[in-house]
Amino acid sequence: MAKPPLKGLQGSPAQTHPTSSGTRQTRSATAALEADKSTERSSPPKSTAKKNNVEDTSSHPPPLRRIANTLTHIISQWQGKMDMKVKQDLQEIINFAKEAEVSEREGNRGSAEQTKVSSIREAVKADLVELYNALGSRMNNMQETSKEILTTAKQTLKVAEETNADTKDLVNKIGKVTDATEKIATDTVTYRDALLARPAQTSRAGADPKVLSDMDRKAKQILVDVYGEEGDKLLSKSLTEILSKANEAIAKIEDADKPKDTKAITVLKARGHAILITLNSKEATAWIRRVENDIAFTNAFAEGSHIRERTYTLIVPRIPITFEPGKDENLREIEEVNGLAKNTISKAKWIKPPEKRRQGQTHAYALLSLYSADNANILIKDGLIICGTKIRPKKQKHEPIQCLKCRRWGHFVAECKSKDEACGNCGEKHRTNTCRNKDKVYCVVCEENSHPSWSRECPEFNRRCLILDERNPENAMPYFPTENDWTLETRPNKIPLDERFPSRYAVNSLATASNKHPGLAPRPPRRKQKHGPADMGPNTNPNLIPLPHRREEGVLPNDEGPFFEEGDGVPPGTESTDETLPRNTPGWS
Repeated sequence: MAKPPLKGLQGSPAQTHPTSSGTRQTRSATAALEADKSTERSSPPKSTAKKNNVEDTSSHPPPLRRIANTLTHIISQWQGKMDMKVKQDLQEIINFAKEAEVSEREGNRGSAEQTKVSSIREAVKADLVELYNALGSRMNNMQETSKEILTTAKQTLKVAEETNADTKDLVNKIGKVTDATEKIATDTVTYRDALLARPAQTSRAGADPKVLSDMDRKAKQILVDVYGEEGDKLLSKSLTEILSKANEAIAKIEDADKPKDTKAITVLKARGHAILITLNSKEATAWIRRVENDIAFTNAFAEGSHIRERTYTLIVPRIPITFEPGKDENLREIEEVNGLAKNTISKAKWIKPPEKRRQGQTHAYALLSLYSADNANILIKDGLIICGTKIRPKKQKHEPIQCLKCRRWGHFVAECKSKDEACGNCGEKHRTNTCRNKDKVYCVVCEENSHPSWSRECPEFNRRCLILDERNPENAMPYFPTENDWTLETRPNKIPLDERFPSRYAVNSLATASNKHPGLAPRPPRRKQKHGPADMGPNTNPNLIPLPHRREEGVLPNDEGPFFEEGDGVPPGTESTDETLPRNTPGWS
């Protein structure tokens, strides 16, 4: 007996759906579309499965499906003749086969989906790599273009700077040519006028006779430093004996170039174990300063003595504190930078000690000593370069000497005869550097509490400066006097107020009519102000402020004891062969 065919074993073929195309797609989209197509080919249509009441729609069902269908058919055929236990066992086998089929189908479907996701990921990765490479190439091109633009800009800037410099040089040359042309046109004179013209008057003709006399006297002087026991013995002798000793030393020198009748005419004991000797002529002084004659004279005059060079001190403002004046290489560097001969600068030092500088200070004042007056004048005129900074030095003036012990005038601490100290800040009897009275100010000289004793605003200090300026005309000269006429010019210390601010240019003296503007309403009349006596009179300046009464110039107080005024000569009881020579020797510090 043949078995009837099994139900659900026949199925309809899978239907395929055509894909639409018309736009360009990426690799990832194409891979996703291909995965969808393969899924559609492998999965049966849902309508057919529902129609046959069987989940498998293919013509060749899987083995588990066949087993399940066969057992179902057997149960249906042997339903009345089969034992219940056998029927339950067969039903369990059918359920197990169905569950196993479902599990197998889900596993196949998960692997297909995983394959699809992997293909999409690989496609997206490939697209990102391609996009990265494209962006990288574009960035490299942009970077190369930027470099080319910067290089071109630098070259253009360099050419522009060179062109600007050439233009400035051309403008300067044109200006010089124009000035020279105008000067030639202005200064051109006929031969007749040149013959009739008188020679221009030099500065020497209008110079102060005392300055010329001091120049001539200083040119004949030499300063001899003495040391040791022999030097002390020489200083203990009288000036007449020292003068004889100097002439004996000069007479012992045998030289063919020795000037005729060379001799010393005056001597003076100076501070610091030194003797100032004045010779009879400038030629004799220049001759004795030669190296061989210097050695012969000092050996015959006093053992271990030597002739000191005169120095010229400049006040150099605002030097960077990176400069170290104590190092010799720094001084040599200044000489090289400023075109000076080697060893022209004697020494340099700070005016204020470095430990007393304020916090954050970057510049300070210094003193620069040179051996040549001509070099010092050149630096005053043209300026000085230190640490890359252009500085305008000034000549150091002669100022009154103040004792740092008693705060009186005319002597140093070594010569002070006072027993008590006097503080320069508060005026009490202690040293200035140990003062603890920061809020107290007192001047020992003026006996006033408006300023300290060391203040440059002290009326007594200013009065003595005026007296010293009258006795030393060189203080009014910006340069050290030499044989050059331009160094003998004199400049006033301060321009008078009437010359700086003439009364005719004062605000109250201007015409009010010139301030009117057409179209503006007239100003209301101003109230008349009452002026003091200083404003009365047609030739007075209303801007002048009356100053308090000061002490008569040239009058010194009588409470200074045995000390003498600077520049008055030697102190009482000191022997000197030249009463016009000062005891303090400026320039030989």
